[in-house]
Amino acid sequence: MSVALERFMGNEAMLARYLQKFLTEESYARLLAAVAAGECEAAGVAAHSLKSVCGTLGCESMRELVLRQEQHIRNGDWDEAVSMMPEITDSYNNICAALRS
Repeated sequence: MSVALERFMGNEAMLARYLQKFLTEESYARLLAAVAAGECEAAGVAAHSLKSVCGTLGCESMRELVLRQEQHIRNGDWDEAVSMMPEITDSYNNICAALRS
């Protein structure tokens, strides 16, 4: 979470509020819905947004997963992109659980 820490250095309350926004940020839900509906273009946009959010928060392992998924979507490897959803979902749930605790 180095990016977030650098941005809010010295203001722990603001950092905590910023990190909590991840719990209500909608790009993961949009990605999940787009993949379920088979909407490649919408999934690509949602993956790009989620990748950026993860990068800003410093959630590098999830950012890397979503980056790979976004590349699969852009390259037309839809089945490969879809197959990544369980791992992305696990990562998302783990981050949310950590933020809630």
